[in-house]
Amino acid sequence: METIQTSREQIDLERRRVAEHYEHDPEIFRMVLGARRAYSTAIWSQADDTLDTAQERKCQSIAARLSLAPGERVLDVGCGWGSVLLYLAKKHPEVSFDALTLSQKQRDEVSRLAIEGGVSEKIRLILEHFETAPLTEGSYDAIYFVGSIVHMKHREAVLSRAAKLLKPGGRLFISDCYFPVQERGDRDSRANRYILHEVLGYCQLRPLSEELLDIERNGLDILHVQDLTASYVKTVDAWIDNIRKHRAEINARAPGFAHILQSYITVGRRSFHQRTALEYMLVAQKSGPLSRRIDPSYWPVL
Repeated sequence: METIQTSREQIDLERRRVAEHYEHDPEIFRMVLGARRAYSTAIWSQADDTLDTAQERKCQSIAARLSLAPGERVLDVGCGWGSVLLYLAKKHPEVSFDALTLSQKQRDEVSRLAIEGGVSEKIRLILEHFETAPLTEGSYDAIYFVGSIVHMKHREAVLSRAAKLLKPGGRLFISDCYFPVQERGDRDSRANRYILHEVLGYCQLRPLSEELLDIERNGLDILHVQDLTASYVKTVDAWIDNIRKHRAEINARAPGFAHILQSYITVGRRSFHQRTALEYMLVAQKSGPLSRRIDPSYWPVL
């Protein structure tokens, strides 16, 4: 494993190693992750939910909690294959979006999908790390990290920058994986190192309480925290089923990649099933005018 000595080296590692995981045919990720290619937990609430239905509900949940208004500006940090970005851009045609990714493959694919969906003029795609991207403080009404903040080591700096980028009253949304404060199992096991530092390039889980403390220290109020661990188990179950179903097609496009995907997802599933790792969705708002305060009581129950 590489030894990181400076912040610059860490950022370069994240930029290089995280991107490697996505430099495969985008069609592979559609076969595994579903129609939206959302590489994060869906929200399951009905017995007959499919993966695509549950991922649609997740997008609906994010849209409700961001509470976007015409003329606002939004930053998607780690846009992936564009699952949330494209949903929000279509739902809110009078909102503009900046989106960051570390993968040229993802940037090209999201650009193609944005043109295809008629929303390219509202989206600016930036191939850069969040900590070094040229972004203006106080310019965003909402920022969201969906399955991306876990790939960043310097969380205090990341959350500090997010707070500075938000306007007063701006909203922060995070959906990602965490460790419980009480250590359960061996977090430094060979299996965990394989997932966090080999397959995914770089990935760091920390207790949710640390995340919330850093958010509050930067002048944001916590509006909502929701445990989605059970939904994440169902999501990865669906991914594993899809890998088994499409194994031959995946291997034809990327020999051996189906085994890598199924191995790490199966190991990861055990952690969430046993609750040695947890999945949370949270919303915070930067201190600002009462006229733009978000009232969580109006959010739909999902």
